[in-house]
Amino acid sequence: MAFQGSYTLSNHSALPANIRDSMTNILKNWDDNNSNNAYLRYYTPNATLVFSGAKIGRDAIRAARDSMIHPINGPIVQCMHVLESGFVNPAAAREGGEILVTGKVTYDLKSGRKVVCPVASLGRFVKGVDEEWCQAEYYEVWMDTGELGKAIGEMVE
Repeated sequence: MAFQGSYTLSNHSALPANIRDSMTNILKNWDDNNSNNAYLRYYTPNATLVFSGAKIGRDAIRAARDSMIHPINGPIVQCMHVLESGFVNPAAAREGGEILVTGKVTYDLKSGRKVVCPVASLGRFVKGVDEEWCQAEYYEVWMDTGELGKAIGEMVE
């Protein structure tokens, strides 16, 4: 199944390219079931992802994605981000910075149902630890998952 997200923010050109591009690359690769976990390259080795609890380190981040998104086993078989706006924290502009992006995520469930959830994600980026680009040392997701949880719950009833 091809993914067709939209990773260009309404104010794309006004944002610092280093953190904007790292943030959007995390989301593009998260959505791509064939990316061979390339999204992990945009996290520092000991990064923290806060999404339904804290996951610390790349292995924990990979396990979190694998437990919810799988093209055959589900419960989510595919997801697709459509980004809206980005906001930077000018007080955090070191060799990286912080960026908050808003948008929507469409989840394709194993049952065939599609659920759209509004989302906001905050990434705190630093100069690359083991890559040449900025990497997230901290990434937090806020999402209204009420309808998604209900739809997944109906699949297991």
